[in-house]
This record gives sequence, C-alpha cells and structure tokens, in this order.
Amino acid sequence: MSMIPRDLVAKSLGVAPEALPPGDLPVDRLAARWLGFMRAADEAVAPQEQPDYWTVALLDDLARGQPDLCLDTVLAALALCETADELALLAAGPLEDVIAQSGATVIDRIEAEAAGSARLRLALGGVMPPGSSGTALWQRVVAARGDAPVPDPDAPLPG
Repeated sequence: MSMIPRDLVAKSLGVAPEALPPGDLPVDRLAARWLGFMRAADEAVAPQEQPDYWTVALLDDLARGQPDLCLDTVLAALALCETADELALLAAGPLEDVIAQSGATVIDRIEAEAAGSARLRLALGGVMPPGSSGTALWQRVVAARGDAPVPDPDAPLPG
C-alpha cells in the first residue's frame, strides 16, 4: 500500500508535521476521506467548513507534484465509489487533474490499469480535455477508455 509522507501532507496543508497524527498517510485512507467529503458536500455546510475539505487541497498538490501518489489515491477511491455520481466526481476531479497536470508521467500506468478495469475506463469517459483535445496525451486517454461512455448517474457501476 502506498503512503503519503507526513512531511508532504504537512507542507500541502500549511501546518507543522507535529500538528498531524503520527506516521505517514495511507492512500486508501486519503481516498476514503476524500470520498466522504464529496458525499457530504451536498449538506448545508459550506464545503470549506467540512472536516475533510483538506483532502481536496492535498489531492491537488499530489496531482502537480506527486502524480503516482495521486493516481494511487484515485484508484483507491475508484474502488470505493458506490454510485455513478461518485465516479463522475472522481473523473472530473482528481483523475482529470492528474492527467491535466502530470499526464505524461502517468499515462503508461493509466493505460495499463484501464486495460483491466471497466471502472477506470468508465471514469476516463468522464474526463474532459481542458484545451488539450488534439494532443498525443489526450489521444492516449481516449484510447485507454475505449468505448466507455460518459458516466450515467442512473446506470449501475461495473464491478
């Protein structure tokens, strides 16, 4: 299991490492906390006041500076998605971010993972090319998703 170094988490959140719980952060824990934040985002409380709002900032930093850890977290969250809406949020959020910020670094891995994962192919169907639709990277993303459609909120998720 991949771990996010405690110092990296502290830097991303703008706190001293001592302010965090001991040890490094497992990516599956970050994935669960991020998904919990997304599930709670519909509540009346402003997003930045939600307890797990920090997960958004951390995943954004990982997408830019630690793309493999970001992709590890995306894949862990993908396994936890219960609805097509959750999958679409993941696609339009951290998955799209890591591709836009560091796609050249992770595209080989995305292609390999997508070959064996209907969920990842479906998530790739929800990733939009922010100004990069004609690039070689985007062509590889399209090829990796195959014939997967844009996620339908009413459709069941593949296993």
